[in-house]
Amino acid sequence: MKLYTYWRSSSAYRVRIALNLKDVEYESVPVHLVKDGGQQKSAEYLKLNPQGLVPVLVDGDTVLRQSLAIIEYLDEKYPRPPLLPESAKGRARVRGL
Repeated sequence: MKLYTYWRSSSAYRVRIALNLKDVEYESVPVHLVKDGGQQKSAEYLKLNPQGLVPVLVDGDTVLRQSLAIIEYLDEKYPRPPLLPESAKGRARVRGL
């Protein structure tokens, strides 16, 4: 599993928190958003995420591009400990954060 991330991105930070809470091993791939005009604008990175944003999680042949989608994927793939509450109201509150 690889996480394409930038240390100052709050979206990528949320995913790193989820991965660490779940105790999931992953390879962190830094994507510098400023250096050389932004590594996220490279042709190679745009193949992973045409929007040119971080984070991107690659798990085998699965490529996920939005932090909430990644977190929900991790919560379903690794159910313990749960990151989202069981109730719809509780999950909606968390998603609003």
